[in-house]
Amino acid sequence: MRFSISLLMVFLTGTLIYGQQAKPVVPDSVMKQLRVLQQRIDALEQQQAESELEKLKEEALKASEQTKEETAPRVFKSGQRSLQAINPEISVTGDQFFQGVINSNGFTENARTGGYFRVLGLHIQSNLDPFSLAKIAVEITPEGVELGEAYVTWTNVFTNLSLTAGKFRQQFGVVNRWHAHSLDQFDFPLAMTTILGEEGLNQIGFSLDWLMPSLIAQANTLTLQITNGQNDQLFAGSAFSFPVVLGHFKNYYDLNPDTYLEWGITGMAGYNNFRGFADDRLVLKANQLTKVAGLDLTLFWEPVNRAHYHSFLWRTEFYYADKEQLNDRELTEHITAGGFYTNVDYRFNERWYAGLRYDYTQPFTVKNAGRYISQIVPYVTWWQSHWVRLRLQLNYKSGNALQKADTVVRLQLTWAAGPHKHERY
Repeated sequence: MRFSISLLMVFLTGTLIYGQQAKPVVPDSVMKQLRVLQQRIDALEQQQAESELEKLKEEALKASEQTKEETAPRVFKSGQRSLQAINPEISVTGDQFFQGVINSNGFTENARTGGYFRVLGLHIQSNLDPFSLAKIAVEITPEGVELGEAYVTWTNVFTNLSLTAGKFRQQFGVVNRWHAHSLDQFDFPLAMTTILGEEGLNQIGFSLDWLMPSLIAQANTLTLQITNGQNDQLFAGSAFSFPVVLGHFKNYYDLNPDTYLEWGITGMAGYNNFRGFADDRLVLKANQLTKVAGLDLTLFWEPVNRAHYHSFLWRTEFYYADKEQLNDRELTEHITAGGFYTNVDYRFNERWYAGLRYDYTQPFTVKNAGRYISQIVPYVTWWQSHWVRLRLQLNYKSGNALQKADTVVRLQLTWAAGPHKHERY
């Protein structure tokens, strides 16, 4: 038995030794390649698993959205409400004031102490199509209703050229183009109303505005207007003499990032003689010419980072008119009159402005050499908001063309409702 066990042990030991010696040896380089291949296989399997998981998530999300669409109530919409997009924009402005005439009587020939509603303005604007827009201004006063402006503008007839047709305030200088409620002061400058007429130049016709290539400034604009002579002070008035031609050349300079300079020159000419029918008779008076000239200059400073809190404006305009007319003896005589105003306006903060305007003009009469009217106009403006404004202004008018000096104090309230607020035109 012992011998058998011993023999078995010897046999097993030999077998193990022989098996170990017969096992093949694998090189290290091959083992490294195998490990790399195994890592790549593991990475591909992981990427495939993630891709399948992402695909399952997308399918589940689509199924969820489809379920929501099927369960949500169906809403039926009409296209009628979209018609509001073509409705015109409508704004309303109110301009009222209280004034005090400072003399022993409390009134003069042209002014009286009391409260007044100057105008309720109805402003309508609409883009007619991609090529043109329309603007309408209707003025409602205690005396009645008047059409202020009504015109259509084609914005790009040719490159940088626009065309306007209708009734509009003309581009004579700067402020004649503006509406009264949007002025920097309560009233238009005295030289403008004395020479151009109480309401300024507001006539029917055509206007071409050309943004020219830069010539003598960084921006040059040329305006040419052909209108009826409806202004009854300078031209034929209700007889509608045609044509009256106006040209305005404007030049703009950026002096620095905070300051710009703008100057313009205006020339205007038209006939003022009556041609038409009077008492069923044909009347053809000899041609009488009116020539008008103007020069405007504006300097404006507004710091870029403080534009809502500080600004400074200096504006000056000169006016000159030469009107031929027949006197009582049917002889030609001339009314020649010149005048100017200069105005400074400073913004102290977000709400407060203060300014001073000086007016000087000759009276619009024959034989006015040496005669003049001057006016000093200090004012303070407070903006409650973009829609409500209060202004306190004093007008002191004197000169040898007046019998006595006039002093009037006014407190003006202007307000605006609608998208355009206090637009100038």
